[in-house]
Amino acid sequence: MTAADETPLLPEALRNYPYPWDNAFIWTTEKEDGETLAYARAVLEACLPPEPLAAPEPPEEVVVHDSSDEGYPEWTAIRAVLRERMPYARYVTAERMAAAEAECDRMGFATSGFREVWTRRITAWIAEQTLYWCGLMVDDEAALTPWLMDLAELYAQRGMAAAKAVGALGCTRSVAESRAALARLAAYDGLPDEVREAVEYELRRP
Repeated sequence: MTAADETPLLPEALRNYPYPWDNAFIWTTEKEDGETLAYARAVLEACLPPEPLAAPEPPEEVVVHDSSDEGYPEWTAIRAVLRERMPYARYVTAERMAAAEAECDRMGFATSGFREVWTRRITAWIAEQTLYWCGLMVDDEAALTPWLMDLAELYAQRGMAAAKAVGALGCTRSVAESRAALARLAAYDGLPDEVREAVEYELRRP
């Protein structure tokens, strides 16, 4: 499988991403060396949307119990199609996205704005994985300061991977920069209620 002659849809830093974009938190096996931290920072800088999103991304993961009659939402089936065609970020290309859109259209799924929506969602899942690893798994908080705190605050404000961004700030709240970022987010007008509640929870925690 190669994407050498195809048109990439993701920035170069993301095209080098070595983990499946849908495999949550695979970063947990990585060492906390300078090279890995520098790459994590580059990934987060590349994923960050330039302005607040119209709707939060990615969609919240669903939990369907045995007794549920609703099943999984349509987007999870579309994600499965993309996962098969482009399992790694380097395969997220215009050509494969068009083929996935055509397949989803044949299956009767909604495909309005398909390329834009799904490129953004793949980017958001990558950002989630990286924020989670930085916040929860990296013990050297000094190596994260202040770039992780600055980026996490922006992610929360712009509506991409916001829950994981707030979680990263909560995991590093012993650092003054994280506490300051949480305080600013608590006063920020544009947060969805669930994100604001998460911020307030982290501020209340001892």
